[in-house]
Amino acid sequence: MSYPFTTTRRFALGVVACSMSLVAAHAVAQDEVYPNRPIKVVVPFAAGSASDTVARIVGASLASSLRQPVVIDNKAGAGGTIGAASVAQAAPDGYTLVLTSSSTHSGAAALVKRVPYDGVADFVHVSRIANIPLMLVANPSKNLPDVAALIQASQNKVALNYGYGNASSQIATGTFNTESKVNAQGIPYKSQPPAVSDLIAGQVDYMFGDISVVKAFVDAKKLVPLAVSTTARLPNFSNVPTLQEQGFKNFDLVVWVGLAAPKGTPQAITDKLAQAVSAALKNPEVAAKLTDAGMQVAPLAGEAMKAFAISQQKIWTARADAAGVKPE
Repeated sequence: MSYPFTTTRRFALGVVACSMSLVAAHAVAQDEVYPNRPIKVVVPFAAGSASDTVARIVGASLASSLRQPVVIDNKAGAGGTIGAASVAQAAPDGYTLVLTSSSTHSGAAALVKRVPYDGVADFVHVSRIANIPLMLVANPSKNLPDVAALIQASQNKVALNYGYGNASSQIATGTFNTESKVNAQGIPYKSQPPAVSDLIAGQVDYMFGDISVVKAFVDAKKLVPLAVSTTARLPNFSNVPTLQEQGFKNFDLVVWVGLAAPKGTPQAITDKLAQAVSAALKNPEVAAKLTDAGMQVAPLAGEAMKAFAISQQKIWTARADAAGVKPE
């Protein structure tokens, strides 16, 4: 009686082992041919945002090196968490990626009560791409030529308001307002471009914007630059002082953008993507486009990128808490 049972069991185990071998072989085969169809990169903000600019510049290079179309999918809303969440829940096969940022993967937890993902644990952070300086800008008609004038207007009880279109901008403005003792009302937008439009129209008085978003309007004299967030003045804006040289010593926020895949994506795939991003950033034409957009190329991958993402979560959360910015 035991012989048939043993034979059956051995046969079953053999089938399982064979199936597992086939699955493993199939996975390896998939990794070897990846990618064999279009790749979608979700941008959690609207067209024209800094994230969108980066995705389109780097995406074109990835499409060339990986020999597959790279489709940019803008999914704005809820401070970028809608788009990021959609990728956290996507199949971990390397065909749905997300353009990460300090807004969606560093500051979101400090602003949204129930972020539907963990900015570190639910993703494989493939690579950091660039850092983006923030610029404090004002409407020319508001008679706010510099930071001192903005502070003085608040002290004179002038009713001020500011716009923000992502977590980075909101926390940066909250930090600035707290340190400068500027009293102003915040007005939220789905992304930075509409906030900039209202600033130009005079609906809001000032805002912190990604330099890639506000640069063209500053160059056209439609916005007045008051300060930049970097530790040193920017070569293209050498006349614009840094916040630190104006006494804001604790302004250490780093606005960054990168590329990530859903948790569980095979390492062979994420390694291939990281290599493709690295090659793109070494391309002088790609680097020049990012630089011309006001960004600082800052490649970082592997465990170093994961450690950076963790440290930035802590920094942005601490700054939001110190600024009195509460999750909603």
